[in-house]
Amino acid sequence: MTTDPRKHPQAASVSARAFDAKAVTRSYDSFQHLYAAWYLAEDAAQRERDLRSEAFAFDLRHRGYVLSAITESVAFLEGTINEIYADSADGRGAYIDQLPVQFRSRVAEVWGVVGDRLPILDKYSVAISMADREGFDKGANPYQDASRLIALRNYVVHTKPREGVSGEPHRFEKSLRGRFPDNALTQNLTSPWFPDHAFGAGCAQWAWRSARAFVDEFSNRVGLLPLYKVAGNPLPA
Repeated sequence: MTTDPRKHPQAASVSARAFDAKAVTRSYDSFQHLYAAWYLAEDAAQRERDLRSEAFAFDLRHRGYVLSAITESVAFLEGTINEIYADSADGRGAYIDQLPVQFRSRVAEVWGVVGDRLPILDKYSVAISMADREGFDKGANPYQDASRLIALRNYVVHTKPREGVSGEPHRFEKSLRGRFPDNALTQNLTSPWFPDHAFGAGCAQWAWRSARAFVDEFSNRVGLLPLYKVAGNPLPA
């Protein structure tokens, strides 16, 4: 039997709302950035193997892989903590149900006040304090490498003309040299170590591994299984 909406306006209203209803989905992209960084690092390593015997010193495709791995690694760092804050504030996402309600309420309150204006590592530190857990040792890894990685990403993203002074090491040479293998394509160059000797597959590998190590340590401290371990395939050790 069909209801006449002229005689039953409430029925008409319910019917209209039913047709207007929209499905709401919530996506989580942070782990995709980690995998992108890993794949880009693998591509950079393969490019070095392919070109090493051809006396290449600079290759745009290779450089693109390395720079992209750096930026994707930091995107993973930032996206991971933003998802936790946003889910807590919105009361959404089964992913954070493994965290105590009190922790989620505290994090939600912080997010409501400062939003995403806090620097990336400060977001992590605040979240750890909200969980009443011991914070990172800022003078040791993984905090130090995460900080170096973000500084390197900022250098890459906020690009402008740079000048170097002969005989004076670049600030990134002081903080990064020796933390990963040099670019295999520039081994015969006599140019300063940064950027040409730095931006190689070793740097790309260090970038995603440093980001992962930091997120793993944070997750261990607050009692959270990292999303990339839930949603993605196993990564190299």
